[in-house]
Amino acid sequence: MNAYARALSAETLKLKGTLALWMCLIAPAVVALLYVLQITASRLPPHAHSTPDPVQAWQVYTQSVLALWAFLMLPLFVTLEAALLAGLEHGERQWKHLLALPLPRSAHYFAKFAALATLVALAFLAFLVLVPLGGLALMLVRPGFGIAGMPPWAFLFEGLAACYAASLLMLAIQCWVALRWSSFTVAVSVGMSATVMGFLIGQSERFGHWYPWSMPVQVLAGKGQWLEFVVVAGIAGGLVVALLGLLDFRRREFA
Repeated sequence: MNAYARALSAETLKLKGTLALWMCLIAPAVVALLYVLQITASRLPPHAHSTPDPVQAWQVYTQSVLALWAFLMLPLFVTLEAALLAGLEHGERQWKHLLALPLPRSAHYFAKFAALATLVALAFLAFLVLVPLGGLALMLVRPGFGIAGMPPWAFLFEGLAACYAASLLMLAIQCWVALRWSSFTVAVSVGMSATVMGFLIGQSERFGHWYPWSMPVQVLAGKGQWLEFVVVAGIAGGLVVALLGLLDFRRREFA
């Protein structure tokens, strides 16, 4: 266990001040800001002149921000973070040096996977601050939208936790791809292509909940009929793919 802790500690030190770490705030902030700007610039429907239900307004706003994040930004964010993490070693061809150290190969793979999972978790946690801040901004500049009172903390936290769990399969696949191929272009191309495919597959009632890149948004789709499935599939599938990636990593020869 000490070997795994040392590898994870080294990974943490390498991330300080990097773009990968800053993106944990930048990516969710862009999503929250874009939605607030959209509501600010849009024309409210005629029924908005009546007094809206603040609880419903908060939930509509919160769910819309999370849906925009899960459907569009999250797959691209995971792609970029995985490529940046792998690039720390691929770019300088550090793998031979790292693998010559008296640490098991599994420790290096575990450190990369854990670092990616942590970065994605930090981005999700950022919404615990950004969503209330965006709601406060809408209270001031767009009171007709109906937001008032306290944010729906339970609804927000449960939605974030479920989306994160559902994203673990996608995260594990991207981690494996980024570590398997040394080319930054390959890792990014796979993620972007899968994201574009997710725009179509994610809207399918038949296949949307089976596709790893659209699993997070299925948490928020419809009446939540696929919530339990995508959470379990995300966690279980993520563990299986992480194990397969580790087995492949242990057998590989690095140039």
